[in-house]
Amino acid sequence: MRESVDCFVLAGGKSTRFGANKSLASIGSVHMAAVVASNLRNASGSIVRLIGADVQTSSALELLSVFGSREGNGPLGAIVDALELSDREFVAIAPNDTPFFSAECFTRLIDCLDASNNDVAVAVDVEDETHVHWLLSVWRKATCLPLLREQYHSGTRSVHEAVIGLQIGTVAYESALVRNVNSPEDLGDEGTI
Repeated sequence: MRESVDCFVLAGGKSTRFGANKSLASIGSVHMAAVVASNLRNASGSIVRLIGADVQTSSALELLSVFGSREGNGPLGAIVDALELSDREFVAIAPNDTPFFSAECFTRLIDCLDASNNDVAVAVDVEDETHVHWLLSVWRKATCLPLLREQYHSGTRSVHEAVIGLQIGTVAYESALVRNVNSPEDLGDEGTI
């Protein structure tokens, strides 16, 4: 399955709460989005692209940035764009601010989808499995794209509403692994902006 996975890091947000470009914040000496991209690449063996990153960010990360027609229109728009931009059977996505979600975590998501008839494999918080992380996920393009595109065009913007009708596999992770970095303090001692 790994050769059929396309990987995208969502990097189009404005980082308003963070106060600086999240993608370029550092974990040790590595940009945060580069950590996420490396984890995706190590799990899938695939090239990783950014969605929505500006030229400066794309250049600093040495990753190609692509743009879909729904740029700036929320998480569901980003998921649909990633599915449309891919020519592979499966699409793995992650936000630029999830550096603690390791390659092993992504491997578990890919394996969950590979070992089932599910349409999507998504990370959930082990302490509260109703806390679904739709942007830490792997999607089966053939079944997900038509439904999600239709939902988006009908006005739905909530991912959890748009996926009704899909077979969803969940993989539980410790809270520390699935958390987003929303402020410089969330980076810990090794992080800088």
